[in-house]
Amino acid sequence: MREIKVGDRVKFLNDVGEGVVLELSIGKAVVEDTNGFDREYDVSELIAVGGAEEEAEMYGNKLPDLDQILKRDISEEKQKKIQEQFEIKYANARATNQKRRGEHMEVDLHLHELVDEMSGLKDRTKLDIQLNHFERMMKIALEQKIRRVIFIHGVGQGVLRHQIRSRLEMFYPNCSVRDANPREYGSGASEVFVGQF
Repeated sequence: MREIKVGDRVKFLNDVGEGVVLELSIGKAVVEDTNGFDREYDVSELIAVGGAEEEAEMYGNKLPDLDQILKRDISEEKQKKIQEQFEIKYANARATNQKRRGEHMEVDLHLHELVDEMSGLKDRTKLDIQLNHFERMMKIALEQKIRRVIFIHGVGQGVLRHQIRSRLEMFYPNCSVRDANPREYGSGASEVFVGQF
């Protein structure tokens, strides 16, 4: 992850939205949000994204490497255990916690569905694991020509929902998204329509 500098465009880790860094001091940053308000954040709560081209290049529709995600904040021993659990669960990416009904795939992104041991993981790491799985399932939906995917992300603070929708907008222009059926999923799921294979 690149270092944040004055003038960088950043997204908020624990909040919806983005802004531009105006000032930096030890561990703190003043960010002007899209509404023109100056807000102070801990630098650890910000993600530098640069311009749209740089962000697209950074993600490049590639699956984030779980091993790299885990290296950031947990011991090597625990890291290996989580990586092994993840690989066992998803060795066959088509035998995941998804349910298929015709052209409908349902994917649960709750962390406890993806990793057995969560203690010691920072919020950023948890989010990256969930986004790793989102990207993996989108790739499978495209490969298998599945028209509709329901991502169950929960309600929480809305960070995962926001990140999913931002990625869909940037990297999957042929897909559309809406809230999934509230009678079936409450307000904690997004329904993605996959277009043009």
